[in-house]
Amino acid sequence: MTGLNDHPQVLGYHRMVFSTAGLAARVLHYIALDEEALAAALAEDTDELTALLVAAQVLAAQRVLARRNWLALVGGATADETHPSAVAAADHAFALLPELP
Repeated sequence: MTGLNDHPQVLGYHRMVFSTAGLAARVLHYIALDEEALAAALAEDTDELTALLVAAQVLAAQRVLARRNWLALVGGATADETHPSAVAAADHAFALLPELP
């Protein structure tokens, strides 16, 4: 989920999934299911619209961070080299998200 696995088989798997239209579309389907599940859990503490919006923001942040990490790895960086900037980016991304009431 973090995109920080630099094993050649994992990088190859990601390359295959994201370069194959049918597989990439299926990933979007699973993202939508994850969003619905997170929104349902968040709705216990807030209204439905807020839960949906926060769930979308959390999963978008996660997706952007993972893709950024994966691009660094396919660009030649190692997971160990990428880890410090990935942690800083995650801290930054999630600090931007709203706090639930």
